[in-house]
Amino acid sequence: MKRIGLIGGVSPESTEVYVRLLNRGARARLGGAHSANFLVWHLDFGTMMDLYRARDWPRFAEEVAEAGEGLKRAGAVALMIGSNTTHRAAATLGAATGIRIVHLLDVLAQELTNKAVKRPLLIGTLFTMAGDFYIPALAERYSGDIVTPCEADQSVIERIIVDELCAGTVRDESRRALLEIIAAHDDVDAVVLACTELCLILSQEHIRIPVFDTTALHAEAGLRFAFGEDA
Repeated sequence: MKRIGLIGGVSPESTEVYVRLLNRGARARLGGAHSANFLVWHLDFGTMMDLYRARDWPRFAEEVAEAGEGLKRAGAVALMIGSNTTHRAAATLGAATGIRIVHLLDVLAQELTNKAVKRPLLIGTLFTMAGDFYIPALAERYSGDIVTPCEADQSVIERIIVDELCAGTVRDESRRALLEIIAAHDDVDAVVLACTELCLILSQEHIRIPVFDTTALHAEAGLRFAFGEDA
């Protein structure tokens, strides 16, 4: 197994999910008591959130690049950013390290295309849904019609993610609120959980149309690279 470097901490809650998925996937492939060969650089979530709220993207990217350089020095041959929003810094990370980035948007776009999804509803942080990076970057990779909730619903989703899920809090009433937002979009053919914390509160069992969990998809892509399955 090639050694992956995972840039985590954004948030700590979803980083724990990545760790479980990577270990579970390695064990499924290797059997016995085996686990995954990977490194984690855990960013300070408080620092990253301050930079996120200030939209200080240069310093935000510097934090990510520093983590990637450290992971490379420690022996990582490829890097993953364990956060949708933090992929804003992926280009800076690649330029700083010069090694493979297992890019979440590449994985998501390929999966949507493979499953012939035409009109997905995308939910995530406010920056992911309404910012100038994520949807344009996805649209460069995927030709479907990407739908996002209205501005008021985006604020509800942002609050649930940042104030609750990133703190490890999962509330039934918040799940109901998210499901109501999704149900209001009866003209979509899939739901993209475009925030790595959303898997803590939503899954396919809650939603009748296909759900694309970016955390699970990204972790599996990292495993495919590590085990040489994506050649």
